[in-house]
Amino acid sequence: MATFSEDDVHKFLHAKGLETIIVDCPEFDLAKVEPPVPVEPCDDETNFELWRIIKARAMARLHGTIRYGSFVGTKIKLPTDNTTPMELDLIGIHEDGLFVLELKVGRAAERNAFSELFAYSNYIAGIFALSGHQDITNVLVAKLDNKITKQAFLYDLLINERDIIVYRPSFPSRNVESLRLDLYLPSDDDFRHFTNELLSHGAMACVVISFDDLDGWFDSKEESGSLNDWTKEHLSALSGYAAQLMEAERLHGFCFIRKPWQEIPRHYRNSLFVCALNPFRIAEPERADAILSQLKASERDTFRETPELAFDGRLIRLAQRAIKDCLTNDYRAEVETPYWGAIVTETQEVVFTHNFAFRPTGIMREAYVGYLNDLYAREAAGKGCGEDVSVLKVNEVNNWMGAWTFMERCGFKAGEALEDYPDCDDNFVSESD
Repeated sequence: MATFSEDDVHKFLHAKGLETIIVDCPEFDLAKVEPPVPVEPCDDETNFELWRIIKARAMARLHGTIRYGSFVGTKIKLPTDNTTPMELDLIGIHEDGLFVLELKVGRAAERNAFSELFAYSNYIAGIFALSGHQDITNVLVAKLDNKITKQAFLYDLLINERDIIVYRPSFPSRNVESLRLDLYLPSDDDFRHFTNELLSHGAMACVVISFDDLDGWFDSKEESGSLNDWTKEHLSALSGYAAQLMEAERLHGFCFIRKPWQEIPRHYRNSLFVCALNPFRIAEPERADAILSQLKASERDTFRETPELAFDGRLIRLAQRAIKDCLTNDYRAEVETPYWGAIVTETQEVVFTHNFAFRPTGIMREAYVGYLNDLYAREAAGKGCGEDVSVLKVNEVNNWMGAWTFMERCGFKAGEALEDYPDCDDNFVSESD
């Protein structure tokens, strides 16, 4: 039975520092001193597992800097309006800037750990104008026994893109001086859920905003089957700006430009696609059921459908803003919200069109660029499949066809058809502004 309090642990941790207490993580630390793992030969039968790259990116860098950080303050009181001041356990500096550390040794105190940690972090961030989620690193020391706490951690790490890391405390000799901090690594299945399984046609919301050619700036003329340079340049700039808006709103997806072939009849000759993972289509069943079971039966569909449709509205407004900000002041455009799975498997949409200026965002960007780096590493090691890729990687980052191939390999299900989603017709709208 332990005979020390959380305050004792706090004092010991502050006095001892992190470097001698944090335990080496075999998955990350030993890789620095051991020979690199050989790049495996290409295997066409094996799907690319993007969760492995996301896992390493999300955890390795923070672990490599926090463990060498140093404390600059302890039990810092943060004044609030006419209430008891909040007390921040520890604040420190590391290679990437500031970090705040919240200590929760007891299981009962773990429930509010993240809310308290982020409250402290937000207070510190508020001192510095325009600082964001990744400017203050959040460190939680807790046993993390509660399932809901584990899920909250993974969500903030991957989806909210916070810089957050968790260490589990242990006391091998049952005294405070034996304190050790082990890096908490979610299971591989957890990472699979938040990466591979998110990438499906059914989870992707799609907005298409279409508009006419603009004489002198972009048109539909072709030379030897290709668009002219100024058309691609100006429309690529539009796609790039739309991607910036998506990143600002932390949307995980992509955007690109579609133009039909010159001989294909179509009223509007230009379309900007804005696609993002709709989080309200991919609810975690166990947690959703826990809420739905407490609602009236008549309200359960509303609970799911209202935010899903509202997300589509958010994408529509973003696409409209991109057109308004980038084209002429009075430019008109038509908006549609088709089912992405039907669009991307329809020959007239994919084959008989020019698709270019692909721009991935959020977790989609991290996943795709990680895939490309893996592909290039295999080719450099002579163990690739001899894929026809550009020497300059950015050409592949912005390559629509390459991105689609990646989606098929890492989780998007080939051959998903409109019939698989019988309600999708209800989600189609068309409007002009």
